[in-house]
Amino acid sequence: MENMDSFDVLVIGGGPAGLTASIYTSRADLDTVVLDKGENKLSKADVIENYFGFDEPLSGSELLDRGKKQSKRFGTEIMDLEALSISIEGESYVVETVEGSFRGEGLILATGIQQKKPRVENLSDFEGKGVSYCVVCDGPLFRDKKCGVLGSRDYGVKEALKLHEYTENVFLLTDGKEVDADERLVRELDEKGIEVITEEVTRVFGDQLLNGAVVGGEEFDLDGLFIAIGTSGTLDFALELGIDIEDGFIQTEKDLSTGLPRLYAAGDCTGGERQISLAVGEGTEAALNLIKDLKGEIKQDWG
Repeated sequence: MENMDSFDVLVIGGGPAGLTASIYTSRADLDTVVLDKGENKLSKADVIENYFGFDEPLSGSELLDRGKKQSKRFGTEIMDLEALSISIEGESYVVETVEGSFRGEGLILATGIQQKKPRVENLSDFEGKGVSYCVVCDGPLFRDKKCGVLGSRDYGVKEALKLHEYTENVFLLTDGKEVDADERLVRELDEKGIEVITEEVTRVFGDQLLNGAVVGGEEFDLDGLFIAIGTSGTLDFALELGIDIEDGFIQTEKDLSTGLPRLYAAGDCTGGERQISLAVGEGTEAALNLIKDLKGEIKQDWG
């Protein structure tokens, strides 16, 4: 994309792990940006009573608001943008959004738990046999084939546009929803002639390989179906980067490294108990280790 902003540290996810990491990296004088679409599950918690330091209960949204204000106080930029894809360019990481791209020397994934699969009958039976979750990974296998992308938001539209690089025979299947994406992406969708089908997708079918899907009660022939519901998340980024995953969670070393240089993961996306205090601890550890990678020193930050 035309716009490219550069930072020392990119953090994807604005929950407890991501915000904590950004507090530490910003305090270490590393230019840090948090990309967060603002759909954190913690914001739906009405009452939190078991987090250290609060003698009265507070809501999840209030805790997140305080965390954002705290991080901004140290210079963090927090942007209401969805990370659509991640790539490696030289020794840097590049995250693409609808507003442009962001380059960083270090990256912390704090994306939370993976989105649930759509309720489409037989979907699991055809995973790897025509059903895919990553256009970057599998798009070349469907060159000039008839394919659908299941999704209705920025991420789904972006995947459809990416798939169009391999085949012009692409359909965006919104599963009964209206397209809710950035107008620039929608305009590009129209320019490329990608048809949007809004009927509900209830079932996929085939023999050994996918043959199609039932859309609006009618059989619709497809060679491939790419799942891109909701926003991009843990699984999507891991597949793009070649990070090990197990049961939808990023596999890390004890220091929360992922096997790629200066790339750490923290919080619910790594599995384990879904507790705020654990996410904060992992965000801290990931940040301290990344600071050491970037500055060649151990940063003792006692507050």
